[in-house]
Amino acid sequence: MKPAPIGAPGVAAQDGPVPSGPLAALSVRYFGRMWASGGLWNITRWMTIFLGSYLVNQLTGSPLAVQLAGTCFFLPMFVGGMVAGAVSDRFDRRRTILRQLIGLAPLAALMALAVGTGAVRVWMLYVFAVAVGLGQVVDMTTRRALVNDLVGDRLFGNAMALEALSMAAGNSLGSLTGGAVIGALGKSAAYGVVAAFYLVCFALMVSVPVIARRDRAGTAATSGGASSDALREMRRDLAAGLRTLPANRPFVSLLGVTAIVNFLFFSFMPMVPVLARRFEVGPLLTGVLASGLGLGMLIGSLLMVVLEPGRRGVIYVGGALLAMVLLVVFAVLQVFVLALVALVLTGVCSAGFASVQTALVMSVNAPEMRGRAMGVLSMAIGTLPFGMVLLGALAERMGSHAAVVASAVAGMVVLVGWLVWRPEVLRIA
Repeated sequence: MKPAPIGAPGVAAQDGPVPSGPLAALSVRYFGRMWASGGLWNITRWMTIFLGSYLVNQLTGSPLAVQLAGTCFFLPMFVGGMVAGAVSDRFDRRRTILRQLIGLAPLAALMALAVGTGAVRVWMLYVFAVAVGLGQVVDMTTRRALVNDLVGDRLFGNAMALEALSMAAGNSLGSLTGGAVIGALGKSAAYGVVAAFYLVCFALMVSVPVIARRDRAGTAATSGGASSDALREMRRDLAAGLRTLPANRPFVSLLGVTAIVNFLFFSFMPMVPVLARRFEVGPLLTGVLASGLGLGMLIGSLLMVVLEPGRRGVIYVGGALLAMVLLVVFAVLQVFVLALVALVLTGVCSAGFASVQTALVMSVNAPEMRGRAMGVLSMAIGTLPFGMVLLGALAERMGSHAAVVASAVAGMVVLVGWLVWRPEVLRIA
């Protein structure tokens, strides 16, 4: 018998007292399990990015080929974001998440086998990156919308701050774990760890019952099944989203900032193993350097959770601009420890950008549009792979360090220009 969906405790309590404090959302039943599953997922996705970049760098020695590994991971966000958002709004969100996790586990096991037997090729790393990238689209459009269903609007800001903390920890721990496992057990074992983590994510999510989503009025709404009627309704949802979302000026302003920052700032991430060559370090210290951004984001996200600052739109933009300045500093430093510190500080500033992103999207969109809005956001984030290709091409021509500096400086200039034209994001509370 299919279990009856539970009501969303946070939504049901909209008129009653709401828990307070930095861990308030964890008081909602089942959120802790969902958050833990998401945290482990974040570790696996950053492990995948690090492992793919590291192996491609070993196999090819080409900065462009390394950047293409990151491109393959983030490209599904651009091409599939809107469709994934419509799926999130129309179909059972919990079931969608479980399906993507159980599909990725055997793929990771096959990668472990290919690497262990010496049969791995660059194209295999690219294909696996695409598969994990599809899972990332599902996580952004579906699991985070499911969090909103569970905790309700009044706790969603706190829940998203905790999500940002989880993402930052995953960034840091994923790269560090990848480097440590390669150094201790080898590259094949690292992919085996990824497969095992997917299964734990699945076990955590399967223990969360079906959660009733809420419509604009706050009443429970059911999810459609995969029938022809539901597919036709999904197509109508897509059309409605394409008509409605562009008219939302704060949302459009936010999307522009998102696209610029991902295209010209975050595109450097797969390049870290290449940038680490100047220090002549092994896989463990390369992983430590790659974890620096995530460690900084973890520290910044902790500050956001504890301080709960207002003016989220200003934090979103200001954090991105300061992160770009510090990225330039990181790219020019020639001492490992100083470069690591600069990258950690870059992460602290970028946490301001990352920690409020989802909450901003939810706050400026109606409940029934939020899955599609997250899909459009993922498409804006999906400018990242194009920035990675451009950065890789520049690195081949002018060197990796100069390319990173040029990209960050261009990001500052373009972002300021966008805000002069579309400043609405700065006014979001």
